[in-house]
This record gives sequence, C-alpha cells and structure tokens, in this order.
Amino acid sequence: MSCLTRKLQQSITRYLQRHDELVRTDSPENVRGKLINQGLCPSDVTQDQIRLIMQNVRAN
Repeated sequence: MSCLTRKLQQSITRYLQRHDELVRTDSPENVRGKLINQGLCPSDVTQDQIRLIMQNVRAN
C-alpha cells in the first residue's frame, strides 16, 4: 500500500491546478504515468489516489 503524504498530495494538487488541461483531457492512468515520468510522484501512488486528487481539483 502506498503512502500518499499530505505534503505529496498538496504538491500534486498544485501541479494539476497549474496544468488543468491534464485534469480535463487525460485519464487518471495517463496523469499518473506523466507524474511518475516527470519525477513528481512515486510509482506506488495508485490510480485511485490520483483520481481522487483530480476530482478535488475539478471541484475547486
């Protein structure tokens, strides 16, 4: 089970807020892959965790 810390969640949220085109057009799987490839998130962060962050970004 991955450990999504509050600081990491805030960091990912800020990144997705600045890059809102990812939230609007990509699936959580693709966003997760892009975040991992850019070194912004560890590979053990799950797709469901990314989906929840994306939903929060959309809601705000």
